[in-house]
Amino acid sequence: ARMTFNELTGRFTLTEQALTENGVFLRQRLERNRTVNATAVINRTVGRVSDMIYNYIHKFNNDNKQQDIWIATIPSLREIIYKAMIEQVEYLLINGDLSRSAERDKRELAIDYSAKETLATVIPELGVPITYQGGY
Repeated sequence: ARMTFNELTGRFTLTEQALTENGVFLRQRLERNRTVNATAVINRTVGRVSDMIYNYIHKFNNDNKQQDIWIATIPSLREIIYKAMIEQVEYLLINGDLSRSAERDKRELAIDYSAKETLATVIPELGVPITYQGGY
């Protein structure tokens, strides 16, 4: 599986398999340092990326529950979310988590440009992107 769905949070997260399929060999990088628990770091990284993408999406519309339902139920939208998360994890590994910067200008750069472009893709079933700001 490329993503798992967390019933408690109602959100998808990438799997380690998804990372390796996309050339992100995080476990191999982490296992060079024997003091690091690779599984914990991988889980934290994919969880953080999920939070970042969902939080970015939620800024665009007040009906976040409806957005999350669409993500959970529309296959083409799940592909968009998957691609955006892959782009974001690559960005995060290169640049670090800029959302945690004390500098506002850096926080503005926390979401990868390619991930933003992917999330602006029109969802065929809805006729609008998940970042649509109007009423549904």
